[in-house]
Amino acid sequence: MMSGVRSDGELLGAWQAGDAAAGAAFVDRHFDAITRFFRNKVGGEDDVAELVGQTFLGCTSGKERWRGEANARQFLYAIAHNVLRKYIRGRYKRR
Repeated sequence: MMSGVRSDGELLGAWQAGDAAAGAAFVDRHFDAITRFFRNKVGGEDDVAELVGQTFLGCTSGKERWRGEANARQFLYAIAHNVLRKYIRGRYKRR
């Protein structure tokens, strides 16, 4: 790691081990991309903000399940997809 930039896997692994700064760096690195992911799929900015929050809460609570089989970015996007599916199911049930 000559550049000093930690990979997503290194950040998520350090976060699992209790390094809150690594967790903050991981969230900061992916926050804009996850926001764009939801902004392209749902209407209102309030919904986007809620779904982004749910995704990172899910990552926080589920980070212990990450074992490195998938890369850390894939792990985060899997959580985002699950959050989106739950949101869509809820929207259809309300109609």
